[in-house]
Amino acid sequence: MTLRLTAHTVTTETDDGAVLLSQRTGDYWQVNHTGAYALQRLLAGRTVEQVAEEFAARYDIAPAQAREDLTALTDQLRSSGLVEAD
Repeated sequence: MTLRLTAHTVTTETDDGAVLLSQRTGDYWQVNHTGAYALQRLLAGRTVEQVAEEFAARYDIAPAQAREDLTALTDQLRSSGLVEAD
């Protein structure tokens, strides 16, 4: 599964990570640096599995935990209508 922003979503990097704004609803999400980095990787075409492997090595965490965290992030962004999956 790869992600892309929906047509009505814009994202901006901030000092603390990034903000995603739905221009349709006015709702926004703020993600920290780790979340912003993960989102960049996913929007660049990497799969959750690929990013989870990278995070497991980079942050010295269990691959299963990295997958769980990334899946939770993508599920929340999808249910909020900010991203969609191919």
